[in-house]
Amino acid sequence: MSKQVNGRIVEKKVTDKFCWLAFFFTAFYAMFSKKYRTRGFISKTFVVLLILVLINLGLSYLFDDTDWIWDLIEGVYFGMMFNTWYYHQLIKNGYQEDRDNRSLEFE
Repeated sequence: MSKQVNGRIVEKKVTDKFCWLAFFFTAFYAMFSKKYRTRGFISKTFVVLLILVLINLGLSYLFDDTDWIWDLIEGVYFGMMFNTWYYHQLIKNGYQEDRDNRSLEFE
């Protein structure tokens, strides 16, 4: 992914693999990682985290002793979707996919 900013080309690389650090640290990984710094991405991940935590609280209230299951599902979801959210945020911010180095097939 690349974008021209102030006369120079800025390149960002997005992988299509499971993001283990996002699995363990959820939205906080986006906040503390320099790799994922782009306008709007941190707020997007925290909104998703807030929604997932609210769902987690509701399900934990309804089903006793299942907190670890919902935490695990939340982490897996974050790990699977993290790079996809980043890819879509880059497109929203004006980045274009490099046609000669096209390694991802996101929908």
